[in-house]
Amino acid sequence: MTHPDPKDVFLNVPFDRAYEPLFVTLVGMLTFLGRRPHCVLEVRESGEGRLPRIFELMRSCGTSIHDMSRVGRPVRFNMPFELGLAYSLKLVEAASYHVLVLDAKPFRMDRYLSDYKGRDLFIHHARMSGVVSCVLDSFEGDPAIAVSAYRDGIAELRLSVDDLKRDLQVDSLFRPAAYKALVQSAIEVAHDRNFIAA
Repeated sequence: MTHPDPKDVFLNVPFDRAYEPLFVTLVGMLTFLGRRPHCVLEVRESGEGRLPRIFELMRSCGTSIHDMSRVGRPVRFNMPFELGLAYSLKLVEAASYHVLVLDAKPFRMDRYLSDYKGRDLFIHHARMSGVVSCVLDSFEGDPAIAVSAYRDGIAELRLSVDDLKRDLQVDSLFRPAAYKALVQSAIEVAHDRNFIAA
């Protein structure tokens, strides 16, 4: 097994309109901290099934983030399933693979996924500011950069989303081309604000 890249982060998150601002914040914050976000939107269907390629993408990343805030009703089985895949990687590569679980409410996962009970979750309360805090609690950033600077960067990135959608003529970021453009916009904001080196 190849060792995962500690800078690469796999995202397993809800793909719905209400989650878009949180998604933008998550992608932006990871990028601002020098990480490279990846998700299933990069895995195109080629007739062989996507699951093996999702697993390979997940395995190439040093961390995977799983937002379980939509687990419940309606049930979304793919999200806990991907968490299970990630946890199997953690069991094999304990020292070099990290699994982070986000949720909107504390203790809810104890009911929905009792086998995962006893582990610390990162609670964002379904707010962008909560996602910023969760990412900063999980990844080391430059201590010289104020949290307010990151928040301003997220605000700038969010403003670019409407233009991005208009240019691509899409109504959702959860499409391969839109996701790629979002990541590129986040990189540009990070360079412009000196969060990461050009």
